[in-house]
Amino acid sequence: MATPDGNAWQVARVQAIAQETPLSRTITFQLPGPAEHLAGQHYELRLTSSTGYQAARPYSAASAADADGLLDITIANVPRGEVSPYLDGLLAVGDQVEIRGPFGNFFVWTPKLTQPVLLVAGGSGVAPMRSILQAHRAARSKSPMQLLYSTRSYDEIPYKSELLDMPNVLVTLTGNDVPDDWDGATGRIDAELVSQALAHMAADVMCYVCGMTRFVEAAADLLIACGVPAARIKTERFGA
Repeated sequence: MATPDGNAWQVARVQAIAQETPLSRTITFQLPGPAEHLAGQHYELRLTSSTGYQAARPYSAASAADADGLLDITIANVPRGEVSPYLDGLLAVGDQVEIRGPFGNFFVWTPKLTQPVLLVAGGSGVAPMRSILQAHRAARSKSPMQLLYSTRSYDEIPYKSELLDMPNVLVTLTGNDVPDDWDGATGRIDAELVSQALAHMAADVMCYVCGMTRFVEAAADLLIACGVPAARIKTERFGA
């Protein structure tokens, strides 16, 4: 799929808002044209104050490409952040923001890639993985794809109605507050979980890792220790 020139700012309207977790929500934007991003790419949002001050931040697309121009972006409220508190707490349906993109061609998946794929995400790093999973399903790809996702608590799992019902998604809770009826995994993503996932993949598996920097570094080290060549590991990181 060809991607448009993303350098020009466009006006997008807020179509819907879904509260994902206590500190994050998914905003569905209506773009002026088709959302033609590749799964894994990101957009840049820009806000302008009444005084003319502008602030822009990049956000991963959290949905697959859409011919009708609908784009999901999941916003995690960063304490003392300049943009996210407004997007998370004040932006309402019908509001408009400036947007441009898509950007980034390294951390992407397309149906042309026929290798099996292992996705590894922590916290809000699951947003681009949702885009990849949706694109994989929309393409009816026969290539195996699995997501290993860790977050601290059940309440902090975004996209619950999707992720918890997908047989190729394993969610593990790393905190102490685990619901009594939780039947998923607990604890951090470790060598055992990675090895179990890789056991169902061919030798040419491609791995995508996204999350906080320390999570990404630890996950990449695990993959390498389990025999995945560094050249087959794509990473996207943010924060400390």
